[in-house]
Amino acid sequence: MSTHGDSEHDPHGHQSEDHIAFGKVILVGVFSLVTFVAGVFWSTAILHRDTKRAVESTGLAPAPVLGKTEIGIVDQVPFSGDHRLADWRRERSARLNGYGWIDRGQGIAHVPIERAMEAAAAGALPAGAPR
Repeated sequence: MSTHGDSEHDPHGHQSEDHIAFGKVILVGVFSLVTFVAGVFWSTAILHRDTKRAVESTGLAPAPVLGKTEIGIVDQVPFSGDHRLADWRRERSARLNGYGWIDRGQGIAHVPIERAMEAAAAGALPAGAPR
C-alpha cells in the first residue's frame, strides 16, 4: 500500500497543514503578558526608589506635573485650550505696531514698523546706519 497523499502518515511528521498548536500560542501569549506585567512592576519600583533617593538627597519634593501645559519637552495642552499662538502673535504685533524704549539711557526707541519703513523709504535713517 502506498502512502503518497496520505496526510496522516506524512514522512516529515506533520499531521496536516491546517493544524495550529493553540496550546503553544496561548502559552506564549500568557508568558508575554506575565513578562510585561513583571517589567511594569519592576520599573515602577525603580522609579519610586530613585524618586525617594532624590528627595532625600536634595530635600525637595517632586513638583506636581498634573495639569501643566508642558511636562519635560512634551506638550500636554488640549487643542481647544491652546492659546499660545494667539498670545505670541499679540505680543509680536504689539511690539511691531507700537512705540517703546530699547535703551532709554542711550535714547534708542522703537517705532511702529509701518512708520519705520516709510521713514527708511524717504531716506531718513538713524544715526550710525550704513548708507
